[in-house]
Amino acid sequence: MEGTYYRPISRSTEPNPGIEQIEFLETPDLTLALTAAGSSEYSVHQQDTVTADSLSIRSESASPYLRTDTTDSLAIDKITFRADGFADKQTLAGYFPRISDANEKTSLRIRLSKRNQALLLQVALIGTIFATNLFILIYASSKYPARDGVGLLYAGDCDTVKSANRYLHLLINVLSTGMISASSFCMQLQASPTRADVDKMHSLNKWLDIGAPSLRNLRYIGRWRLASCIVLAFSSLPIHLIFNSAVFQALASNDYSVAVVNDSFLSGAGWDLATAVRNRGSDPGWNEHETKPPNVTYESLIEDMQKDVMNGLYEMKNVSECYEIYEDYWAVTQGNVVVVAKNGSNTQSENSSLLLYTFVAPRYDNYAKDLWAVENGTGGYLSFSPSPPPITTIYLGPPHYEASYCLVQFVAPTPNRCRLEYSTHILYAVTTLNFLKLLALFFVWFSRKKAERRRKTKTEEWGVVVETEERVLERKEAILSTLGDAIQSFMQEPDETTKNMCLATKYDFIQKNTLFKRQGKEESEPLVHPRKWNMSQRRWMSAATWPQWTCLIILYIAFIVGLFTTMGLLTTSLKNRHYDLTLSFFKSLGFGSISELTYLNVQLPRGDPVGLILNVLIINSPQLLFSIMYTVCGAIMTTCLVQREFSLMYTRAHRKPLRVSEPVGIQRSSYFISLPLRYGGPLNLFSAVFHWLVSQSYFLARVTALLPNGEEDYANSFSTLGYSPYAIIITGIVAFTQITIVILLGCRKYDGTMSMVSTNSMAISAACHGLAEDRDFGHELPLQWGVVEIGEDGIGHCAFTTAPHHVIRKAEEGVLYQ
Repeated sequence: MEGTYYRPISRSTEPNPGIEQIEFLETPDLTLALTAAGSSEYSVHQQDTVTADSLSIRSESASPYLRTDTTDSLAIDKITFRADGFADKQTLAGYFPRISDANEKTSLRIRLSKRNQALLLQVALIGTIFATNLFILIYASSKYPARDGVGLLYAGDCDTVKSANRYLHLLINVLSTGMISASSFCMQLQASPTRADVDKMHSLNKWLDIGAPSLRNLRYIGRWRLASCIVLAFSSLPIHLIFNSAVFQALASNDYSVAVVNDSFLSGAGWDLATAVRNRGSDPGWNEHETKPPNVTYESLIEDMQKDVMNGLYEMKNVSECYEIYEDYWAVTQGNVVVVAKNGSNTQSENSSLLLYTFVAPRYDNYAKDLWAVENGTGGYLSFSPSPPPITTIYLGPPHYEASYCLVQFVAPTPNRCRLEYSTHILYAVTTLNFLKLLALFFVWFSRKKAERRRKTKTEEWGVVVETEERVLERKEAILSTLGDAIQSFMQEPDETTKNMCLATKYDFIQKNTLFKRQGKEESEPLVHPRKWNMSQRRWMSAATWPQWTCLIILYIAFIVGLFTTMGLLTTSLKNRHYDLTLSFFKSLGFGSISELTYLNVQLPRGDPVGLILNVLIINSPQLLFSIMYTVCGAIMTTCLVQREFSLMYTRAHRKPLRVSEPVGIQRSSYFISLPLRYGGPLNLFSAVFHWLVSQSYFLARVTALLPNGEEDYANSFSTLGYSPYAIIITGIVAFTQITIVILLGCRKYDGTMSMVSTNSMAISAACHGLAEDRDFGHELPLQWGVVEIGEDGIGHCAFTTAPHHVIRKAEEGVLYQ
């Protein structure tokens, strides 16, 4: 096997003649010794000289053992090296008392960062959110009673409704992000393997993820931990789908009745419904089978209309004015209307003065309340056109009665056209899921607290120093949730399955699957052999797997393409109505605001609560997709940062104590698992903002039916979907910006001074086979990774150590280590 050895090539020309230059020489055989010609003298690099009482003590760091031959024949050299000067915890504690465990009980930093305390903080967060949701539910239900699951919070000024809706959705997304973040923290902690899990998998030549969210680990963790992860995940899923629709906007649209009559109706002539039923035939514009006026019969309704007309309570309008009023779906002046047909043979031949009648309600009209007046009810309509052509002639029903003029009921404009409403069903569901999540987190915290109390009791019985089987078992049960936890565990108890593999990378343990690989085939053992050190500056993205990156990019592309494709389809109707689809026009429609032009006509049940729930599930599907995107993105960023944390451990500047879940002494605490606050904070903030943007792009909307007297017609009000083109554009830009930032971060490079271990437990284990002097307390002190030993065969060994930085050597290019 090709190897690299050290050979002295010349006496140094530097002022200090005690330092000898060393050249690396590669040889195809590890057993060959290096040769040196001539009778040159050999000396050892002397680092420290201490003189006291004419006594000079030299500390030899390069080679405690050196064999030379000063004859003219070739000299055979074997240079060995072993780090020394290891830190001693007890000695250092005399100078720095915080190193000792004595301060553990009084250190607020340590107490708050311990996993049980961190979990308790998450329980408190979920409890606070639950109390907030419960208060909102009780307050809203008591002060704003609901009917069929829908309650009215405010009716009045449209700008006030839009602003209140925007800020309430921002609050909703802050609360939901808090719930999801607490769940994610607990799930990642529960999915983290114990040392026993790791040892079991390593014995089977399999690895687990440490320090990052992992679906892989779920197959190997304990049942109760798996169950808690499932409960937390499935209690989060509905929150994404429904919470943003707990509050929604509504616009009002009037109910009204239409009666087509001849002149004799105005003077009190007799009429009957049978003639009108016969005249309408199957014309959809006059079909009254689906809808009927609430709490009144057609007979009494037509009778009241005739009386009001005779009493002069209806206002005369010409055909153009009449069409303009009833062409507008949202017109506030729409009341009952009597259309007087022109005199002709087809009107005078009827025995009844009532020729046609129908009742128009928003729920059943598909946003075409004037079908009775457009193209004789054949289905075509010109509603919402920005500049409708003047209508001077209207033919009504299959008999083609030509309208002469209209008599329109006077309706006072109601001030409550814009409304802010809420769903009690959704609030109940969210509060229940919130409570279920609170119970799950409390159960996890209580179980871990109970186990910790049991371990403390045993520790007091065993003492601190005595090594017992129970203490070994306790270490086996320790959860490895951060990179520091893993390094600490592997330093205390090195893993024999990864011995002599100190330069192993994650690629040494990843099985390459092929199309024809048989399922259940035994994993091949990683090769145990000395490895050459080759500095390779890999990019951050190499820490994560290509399937992860592929999944993330595909999800974002699908989201962005779907976002703008849907917008294009939805705005087609606006284009057909001859609107100029510019950014300024979209902006005029409002950000996250419902308008007369942005309702969606979908063929879903419109009755509450079934119609409301179905609309909620459909309109919030983008929220669920983004949640998956956020989870994958968080896992990738966490994986990249775990490798970054590992890669910095070779430098003197980053020589620090480990960041662990249960810190003691001067070990660093961690309020997060593996995503630092500088990354985790912005990521969570972005999640809340993006969920809010999505909620302003597609949302639940409601049409409130109002009777001519201004009362709400609950039976004919319905839920539907709405969209905001301006918010969709902003959401797409923000999504593109985020994936661009993530890709640019992935293009950053590690400095290449340490192996690519990522979150692979076997690769991390291979780097942690330290020297015996660091086994007991080394993990509690500042550590640095480097070359700590060179054997007589010229092969080096790298590990974490507490030795002084000037003693630790850096791995050299092309040199073999194991």
